[in-house]
Amino acid sequence: MNTPRQIRVLPLEPCFTGVAVMPNLPLASLDGIERAALALVEAVRSARGVSSSSSSLSLSPESPTVLSVSNEFLLAKARALRADNYLRVSHSHLTAFCRVCGSLPVATVSARVIEEWLCASSWSPVTRKNHLLTVRTLFWFAASRSYVIGNPALAVDLPLIPDKPPEIHTPDQVAAVLELARAKDLNLCRWLAVRYFAGLRGREAALIEEGAIHAGRGFLEVTAEKSKTRRRRIVTIAPALAAWLEVGGKLPLGDVNTKVWRLTGSLPFKFPRNVTRHSFVSYHLAQHHNAAKTALEAGHAEQIMFNHYRELVTSEDAAAFWAIRPK
Repeated sequence: MNTPRQIRVLPLEPCFTGVAVMPNLPLASLDGIERAALALVEAVRSARGVSSSSSSLSLSPESPTVLSVSNEFLLAKARALRADNYLRVSHSHLTAFCRVCGSLPVATVSARVIEEWLCASSWSPVTRKNHLLTVRTLFWFAASRSYVIGNPALAVDLPLIPDKPPEIHTPDQVAAVLELARAKDLNLCRWLAVRYFAGLRGREAALIEEGAIHAGRGFLEVTAEKSKTRRRRIVTIAPALAAWLEVGGKLPLGDVNTKVWRLTGSLPFKFPRNVTRHSFVSYHLAQHHNAAKTALEAGHAEQIMFNHYRELVTSEDAAAFWAIRPK
């Protein structure tokens, strides 16, 4: 029997500098509880020059707190073998939520409280959206265990996010990154080549080992255990990747983040998050003109391919990318 992974208890910490966490409150007055929650958020908003108003509701005071349900949620997801990154992100988002609402009975949390919590932050629209999606998932979990009826987070609008094309590297920039890595660290060079020419996600690339590379058979395997989608997939080893694999090096890389940070810090251009994967998808789609094929190798939904990567690069750029070879 597998032993569940250890999940940290969500800490009740100050939600923002100088604002104390709401103490444990008596459950005699639900109106008072929600007003207290809104007052806490109002204190944060007032510090930012924003005003709000309160609201009330009448639900059973006997439900567990948001904090206890959050910990129950994380434990359940760990037992279900959800990815470590999913657990880390969920823990981070729920910690922020519990800093304001952790002491509240989960059944007393209204859409207004959630909305005020989000608006009190200085987060970007993307960060607000991600936090709200996690809170929505938390309340679906609470509903599945009969702690609440309905999902108040659904009544909070998702922030509108401008549709920006994925950030990619030009063929010249890709060549520069690989040649620099080749000169400094062959293992890192091998890892980056896999990321650029096979499009692995960050977690997938961090876990990849030599056994996943079947050079003689012409493919790279991402096992279901290491895949974000929990589905095994096969990525064709293109001639460009084959050429860079022949340079040498060995996987796994080890302390990936530190090595990449040290290398890319000396580059004359930016190295955005997921730039290697975005480059792979963009150039693969431009080369093959087949969203289904690209989606299959990248482990993406085909609609995402069409909406975000179509016409991002030219056929000439794609040809230059797939022609990159060690000098």
